[in-house]
Amino acid sequence: MNRITKKFHNLKQQNKCAFVAYICGGDPDYLTSLDIMKSLPNLGVDIIEIGVPFLDPAGDGPIIEASAKRAIKAGMNLKKTLQMIKEFRKNDNITPIVIMSYFNPILKFGIDKFFFEAKKSGIDGVLIVDLPLEEENEIINEISKNKLDFIRLIAPTTSIDRAKKILKNSSGFVYLISILGITGTKMAEPKDNIVNLKKLKKISSLPIVVGFGIQNENQAQQFSQIGFDGVVVGSAIVKEISEQKSSKQNIANLQDKIVKFSSAIKNKI
Repeated sequence: MNRITKKFHNLKQQNKCAFVAYICGGDPDYLTSLDIMKSLPNLGVDIIEIGVPFLDPAGDGPIIEASAKRAIKAGMNLKKTLQMIKEFRKNDNITPIVIMSYFNPILKFGIDKFFFEAKKSGIDGVLIVDLPLEEENEIINEISKNKLDFIRLIAPTTSIDRAKKILKNSSGFVYLISILGITGTKMAEPKDNIVNLKKLKKISSLPIVVGFGIQNENQAQQFSQIGFDGVVVGSAIVKEISEQKSSKQNIANLQDKIVKFSSAIKNKI
């Protein structure tokens, strides 16, 4: 049983919902980002989703797009993101990690090399935002060979027939996008996702996680109550990071803010 499967199994035994936290690797700089990442499991985060900074995003809103710009300006790239995860694993071999990337950085890095290095660094799952179903053969063999989970996004407008095809090679969990549009721009409504949740549960035994537009603990609680197995919070955390500068005092303040924010969410779900 890998780390992602084990985490959802343990949470289900406790009748709890997973708290998945997104950060952009290297935002606002490598060391600060690593410190933040190391602190997340102690703040109630069950799964860490770490983004590879990219300047031409298709699904990211202005908050996460700005975080990528800060990270790249500070010298962050895919290679350093993998190194950051490797550093994290020196002290934490339990917390599941999903790396989120667009396909271009992976292609530039080298597909075979990326998946080999991803496994070596301690990654559990891979989410490639802009890789369509029709092109997944590019990576399926490498995913399987390196025993990584293939996390797939399901849009709110995806038909059942297409969802079945997308989920055929999926593992770990299913990521349902809760809104039409990009991240961090509007609030997601739990009631608008009930039908899609029921449809996905009929065609997949994987945990169903919801993300995009979840900004506070009350929303997270409502999504948990209608039956989601996990909630992803990204822009709200990244916004807190953006408001702090890289000094020891400010990082301590940032961690205090994330403690309060994360604790509020974890206590509700």
